[in-house]
Amino acid sequence: MVNGMNNIQEKKVKYIMDSKELLAFIKQHSENPLELLVETLNDFKNEKGFEQDLLTPGFLKEWQVSELLGHICHKTKHGADATNQEGTENYEYLSCKDGGSFQLDRIHEGNLHRIERNTKFFFALYDKENGLKCSKIWEVDAAVVLAEAKVKIAKMKESSNHIGFSKDWVETNGIVVYS
Repeated sequence: MVNGMNNIQEKKVKYIMDSKELLAFIKQHSENPLELLVETLNDFKNEKGFEQDLLTPGFLKEWQVSELLGHICHKTKHGADATNQEGTENYEYLSCKDGGSFQLDRIHEGNLHRIERNTKFFFALYDKENGLKCSKIWEVDAAVVLAEAKVKIAKMKESSNHIGFSKDWVETNGIVVYS
């Protein structure tokens, strides 16, 4: 007996609103639903301690991938995209929609440290129809990415500074860590 009650515990059911219900609610109660949604997401970002602008290219997908994999997403835009929970490994995330290729931008022989600073790369594939839905993530050792990057850099035009990794390359060289 606890507090004079039987050993029956009250179960509380917590209802969680889905995105369509939230949107309907916001439309009913806001003159500018887009502004409210973006401000809300920005407030959530700030609560989590992130310093960069919400709309920094790639940030939202990096945050999403880190949540899916249980990593710690970077709080600024400097350095690796994420670390493991202990902070002892650095990770880089590349993403694309199904049918595309995973791009590493602004890379050349003079800044290979952007690859070398990482322990692993994670290649996140997003649904072609719903670009917010991550369907699969592969893990590839940074040394393997570095070796392939050197081959690609040697073959690319000087003006390019972008290299791509195909889904086939990722499937051959990586292991699936999320699906």
